[in-house]
Amino acid sequence: MTSRATIGECAINLVPLATNQGFKNFVPFDDVDVEFLYYLLLMQTQGFISLCGGSTFLEIGKTQLAAYEVTVPLDRREQTAIAAVLSDMDAEIAALEGKLAKARSVKQGMMQELLTGRIRLV
Repeated sequence: MTSRATIGECAINLVPLATNQGFKNFVPFDDVDVEFLYYLLLMQTQGFISLCGGSTFLEIGKTQLAAYEVTVPLDRREQTAIAAVLSDMDAEIAALEGKLAKARSVKQGMMQELLTGRIRLV
């Protein structure tokens, strides 16, 4: 999770990696679903920002994060089910955004053809 300037941007790493001081890394316990943790952290952005300090840019430190508490369903299957629903919704939103971008592109092309007179409507 980004911990400076843009607070709360998250990603799940699938390979070993290194980060710098602008990140806080969360390694979930075995009883916490990784995707569930990802979505949970995304929802906490405003709470994290409220704990930030800094005069030039916002930053949240390890001490503030360690004191931050959230509620997590104890049943890992429930966490996994919640994460699956949210992931499916993200996939659907991405597909709709793709369709919207394509429709906008078609509209732009059609406007070009119509407004330059290359195509006439009768």
